[in-house]
Amino acid sequence: MQTGMNKGLISHENVKSYKNFNVAVYMPVHDVLGALEDLGKFSEILAHLTDNVNIGRVYIENYRSQQFATKEQLIEMKKFFEARNIACSGGITTCDDDKRRGFASLCYSNVTHRNILESSVQDLAEVFDEIIFDDFYFLNCRCEDCIRAKGNKTWSQFRLDQKKEATENLVIKIAHKANPDCNVIVKYPQWFESFNETGYDLKIDTDLFDSIYTGTETRNPNYAQQHLPKYLSYFIMRYFDSVAPDRNLGGWFDPYECTYNLSSYLEQGYLTLFGKAKEATLFCLSSLIYDSTFRIFAPAVGEMFRELDSYLDKLGNPVGLAAYRPHNGRGEDNVHSYLGMCGIPFEPSINYDDEAKAMFLAEGASYDDDIVNKMKKSLHNGADVIVTSGFVRRMGEKFEEFANVTYSSRKALVNKFADSKDHGLSISGSYESSETIIIPQMDCYTNDVWTLAAAYGTQNNFPVVLRWCYDKGRVCVVVIPDNMGDLYHYPNRVLNVIRGLAENSLEVSISAPALVQLFLYDNDVAIVRSDLDYCENVTLNLPSDIVGAKDLVSGKMYKAVASRITFNAMPNVNYVFKFAR
Repeated sequence: MQTGMNKGLISHENVKSYKNFNVAVYMPVHDVLGALEDLGKFSEILAHLTDNVNIGRVYIENYRSQQFATKEQLIEMKKFFEARNIACSGGITTCDDDKRRGFASLCYSNVTHRNILESSVQDLAEVFDEIIFDDFYFLNCRCEDCIRAKGNKTWSQFRLDQKKEATENLVIKIAHKANPDCNVIVKYPQWFESFNETGYDLKIDTDLFDSIYTGTETRNPNYAQQHLPKYLSYFIMRYFDSVAPDRNLGGWFDPYECTYNLSSYLEQGYLTLFGKAKEATLFCLSSLIYDSTFRIFAPAVGEMFRELDSYLDKLGNPVGLAAYRPHNGRGEDNVHSYLGMCGIPFEPSINYDDEAKAMFLAEGASYDDDIVNKMKKSLHNGADVIVTSGFVRRMGEKFEEFANVTYSSRKALVNKFADSKDHGLSISGSYESSETIIIPQMDCYTNDVWTLAAAYGTQNNFPVVLRWCYDKGRVCVVVIPDNMGDLYHYPNRVLNVIRGLAENSLEVSISAPALVQLFLYDNDVAIVRSDLDYCENVTLNLPSDIVGAKDLVSGKMYKAVASRITFNAMPNVNYVFKFAR
């Protein structure tokens, strides 16, 4: 088991190309081989990136998709960059070139593939003090050998076991024998909801690897098959920081599927660094300097880094609604990030915080066998425990400890909503959504639990937010539409009810339509960013002792009126407020 405090890790953290963070670029093996054909020409083309972005590190890859760079080629490439005062680390992408399987992992039932991994790691460790695994270090092979080796295990368990064995014997043991100071990093993809099915495990891996790295790619959420709300770039940085405190070395994003809107590329970088990444890695070198599709991204991302560096040191520690997700959690794919796009700031963790004043539990939290006892302890301490309808569904009869609220088989097609002005004694108002949406119907008992927001049916209504008392605390249920993106169609008055559930733990909230994000820090700083495609008034709801705020980007001053600041938010602009008390 590694501690992560080796010399390689220490040297990594000493590299900074900006005042507050470092920027790295990843160089795939085909880039390495191409550059070495004419280093003079490569130097001229590289300037398109280095003239715009302060590059402090390059990850030099020696294997990907049956393409190899030799140890001698790695050394030559390393000398090139070190002569330009750019730190060098090694990289490897453990994928095959079998196009039938989409992104195809290496097969660790295959002796040839095992030898590829072992020899590639050996070469990298002999040249570099640090190796990063690109996020193809997952398993998706179902060949005849794997089927035979799996036996009666589930695919999930087989892959977890096989990955652990390969990591121990073909990666960590080999790397540390070749170079005892080598810092071996696993870069996780952003699709953490599927990890256990493909051999990733946030507990096993972090015990084996010296450090981790975070994939913060969100791209175009309409087309990415991995269901990637943009808030994910922030959420996953914070979540993985809890997985490996002080060993999550940075966030990594790319320009793909971002040509529809250049801001979608930059937003990945903004949110990665809002989440306190130590380093931001740009993938990949050839796309940014050769490909005409993406060459415009280099000057844009350089300007973004300069802007961020001007105020990042003024952000305190991130704070938000505590959200517990165990390492083996599944279900309601990325629901936290969908709600994050609705203006709810989260502080996620792989560990349950029984001191939190409010705790958010999505379906994934139900995979903790002790979750009922943990909830009861929080409620005994006077906390609010906020759960999703998916959590209720999977808990089944276990949830009856808290109330007889169940997830029925019935659905409701709705487009009009109401809220309660008297803590659930009645509902009133009629707020129309921009689209008709489908929600599950929750069964509950009147006068035992209370509806804070509802959807109208024909002479009927269906709960959207429920709340009731248990011990010294309160339990809340938020109904998630069948299509989680339909959360964006909940009217602002309904979203305000959901946001208000965290009032015991968060001092600041917003009132705005969905797609306006809020990020909070413990030194009276808040960031608001709108992903709407039009200007929209946003209201910050504040404690009574806050008298105003200064926008650290524009320098504009705002006065609080009746504990509120209202401003007109432009699309894709960061409003960084420093509050005055």
